[in-house]
This record gives sequence, C-alpha cells and structure tokens, in this order.
Amino acid sequence: MSEDQIIVFPLTRRIGKIRTVAATLSGMKTDNMARAYRLQITTGLLSHLGKLGVAPIDQHEPIFEFWRAVFDEISRNMEGAA
Repeated sequence: MSEDQIIVFPLTRRIGKIRTVAATLSGMKTDNMARAYRLQITTGLLSHLGKLGVAPIDQHEPIFEFWRAVFDEISRNMEGAA
C-alpha cells in the first residue's frame, strides 16, 4: 500500500503575497505591531497548510522559507531606495 503525498504550491512562489507582506511589514510603526502582524500571517499560513492536509511537522520549513523571502524582499526594497 502506498502513502498519499500532498504537493503544495511553494509559498516562496507566491510573489504577490510576499511583496504585500514585505510592504506592510516595512510600514509598521512599532515592533509590537510588526510582531502581531507576523503572528497573524504565520497563523494564516499554518491554517492554510493544515487545511490542505500538510502534516504539522512538514509545515515549518515552508513557513521559514516564506519569511526568508519576505525579508529578502524588504532588503531589496531598502537597497533600491538607497
């Protein structure tokens, strides 16, 4: 008997979401606001992956890579502004 495998569209390919989150996060006025926003986004992504049937143990890496892409986007925007 074979195990079913779920293949999810990579979060790092959701360029629009990455850019929107990066822009919103960059505009946050306080660390507390930014922390709450990051938690809100992370919770939403975890919920989305869970609904797709991705096992909790397999959710951490895509979330980490998503946030790496967001912070890379913020860095690119800051370099472009300089």
